[in-house]
Amino acid sequence: MPSIGPLVAYPFTPRGEDGRLLTRSFEQLVDSAIVAGVSAIGVLGSTGGFAYMPRSARKRIARSAVEVADGRVPVVVGVGALSTAEVLANLDEAAGVGASGALLQPMAYQPLQFDEIFGLYKDASSAATIPIWVYNNPATTGHRFSVAELAKLGRLSGVAGFKDRGVNAADIKDRIEKITAELPQRTAKRLDWGFSGDGLGAQILLSGASAWHSALAGVLPEICVAITTAAVVDRAPEARALQRQLTPLSIIMRQYGGIRTAHTIAGLLGLDAGVLPKPLLPLPRDARALVKMALAGIDVPVPAPPKRERAKATPVTDDDGSADTGAGLGDGSAGDVSEPVRSGRHSG
Repeated sequence: MPSIGPLVAYPFTPRGEDGRLLTRSFEQLVDSAIVAGVSAIGVLGSTGGFAYMPRSARKRIARSAVEVADGRVPVVVGVGALSTAEVLANLDEAAGVGASGALLQPMAYQPLQFDEIFGLYKDASSAATIPIWVYNNPATTGHRFSVAELAKLGRLSGVAGFKDRGVNAADIKDRIEKITAELPQRTAKRLDWGFSGDGLGAQILLSGASAWHSALAGVLPEICVAITTAAVVDRAPEARALQRQLTPLSIIMRQYGGIRTAHTIAGLLGLDAGVLPKPLLPLPRDARALVKMALAGIDVPVPAPPKRERAKATPVTDDDGSADTGAGLGDGSAGDVSEPVRSGRHSG
């Protein structure tokens, strides 16, 4: 399939205290990102909290995202799991609900050797009926893919692209060039060269990558679309200036993680964000105050949130029809979010 870039938005997954999906909130996040102009939706990534969910919940979330997207943009679904068997089952279910592609990272309790990681991707590539993106997320997996490792994985027929990591513009460009040099020209041309990093969106696209994978685009799509639009037409000064507006939030994300930060942002913008899965806790009060200040400094219009109401919770059912409430997934309240804030020119 063609590139899912230039901007892939990763909404977090709002859930109630009983672990149920807050359907209305989740659908609003997905639809708002699409309306704002993102080019693809990614669900069940790290910010989506996939690791804290049973497979039945993951299937429900993937289906909901595909239904909301309704063909307007591709939907890529995270399929990572500890065992190859579970990964293959997740792949099958993602394809079954109509996902356009799958995102796979090498999860591990016992640290994996690269030959084991390669075996995982080889098995997934052979079994998959939808394309796979290799997810390089050393902060959560403990494994940072080298250039040589990604080049080897890129040769697998089922691999369509990368969600890679770079520390700065020079590193991003260097990784693209070195991986390209190790691949046949035809293979390199078919791969989608994506990078994550919410503080690096402009640099990612200006350095030659085809996609910016962004957690902030899942809750603040307007500013991320503005950055992307400027970068893809090579308005570099504008793109970098817009990117600097996200610097405070990206610093908070590096310290506290994307899932906590996105959860707080959504609550401050008036969405019923639900609770974080235990044992995760919401941002501390001082960090929430910094997020609120950072939002006020974003000078891109954000639509006013709808009148706040308790989001509809949809139970997730197991194969036997019993409700799966995601035991242990509750009680991480959004904290002090009683006064929704709006960023930029909408702040009053």
